[in-house]
Amino acid sequence: MIRVILVGTEGEINLGFIVRLCRNFDVDELILVKPQIDPFSDEVRRFAANGAIYIDSGKVKIYENLDDALRGIGISGCTSSVIDVDGGDIVRKAIELEEFANIASKYSSIAVVFGRESVGLTREEISKCDFLVHIASNPEYPVLNLSHAVAITLYMLYKVLRKHSLFDRIEPAQENELRILEKYIDEIVNIVASDEKQRESFSLVFKRFIRRTTLSRAEVGLLTTFIRRIYNKIRVR
Repeated sequence: MIRVILVGTEGEINLGFIVRLCRNFDVDELILVKPQIDPFSDEVRRFAANGAIYIDSGKVKIYENLDDALRGIGISGCTSSVIDVDGGDIVRKAIELEEFANIASKYSSIAVVFGRESVGLTREEISKCDFLVHIASNPEYPVLNLSHAVAITLYMLYKVLRKHSLFDRIEPAQENELRILEKYIDEIVNIVASDEKQRESFSLVFKRFIRRTTLSRAEVGLLTTFIRRIYNKIRVR
C-alpha cells in the first residue's frame, strides 16, 4: 500500500497534477494535511484531466495533522531538497530516493510525505518520518517543483515494487523460438567462418547478444525470418 501525504498544499494546479499522478501510478491513498486550497475545486479537476475520477474514488482524504496521516504505516519518508551533507544535523541527514525505495519494498505499507510549495516541511514534521529522502539533482539548484518531485518518487516506487505496466502485456519469446533463431545463426556461421575458432567465437557472441536482450515473440519471429532468408541466399551460392 502506497500513501502520498501532502502537507499544507498551496497550489490547485500542482494538486491537480498530483491527483493525475496518483492515478498513473496506482496510489492507494492521497492524504492532504491542512491544505490551503480547496482540493475538490474545478481547477484541481481540470489539471487532473482523466485522473479526476481518482478524486471521486474515496482515496483522497483530509487530515488535521501529520501524526494521524502517518498512523498505521510501516515505513515513511519525508522529502526535502535541504539536506545536511556533513553529518552534523541528524534531522537533515538524508538518503537518496532509490535507496529509500529499495528499503520500502520490504514493507507492506509505505508513506511518502511532501511539504509546502513555498517552504517545504518543518524540522518537526521531518522528524516524524523514518527517513529524510532526497532526489539527486543539480546541487546548485536542487529545489524541484512539488508535482515533479511526486512524479519522480512515484515512478521510482512503481519500478522497484514491480507494479503492473504495459510492458507486462508484451509476450516474451519462448525457449524453443530462441533455439530456432540460434539454429539459423549457427548455419550462417558455419558458412562464413574461416576456421573452428572463429566459428565458435561468432556463434557465442551472437547467442549471448540474443540472450542479453529481452525479446518479444514478434521480435524473435522477425529476426528468425530475416536470418533464415540470409542463410537461404548465401547457401545457394
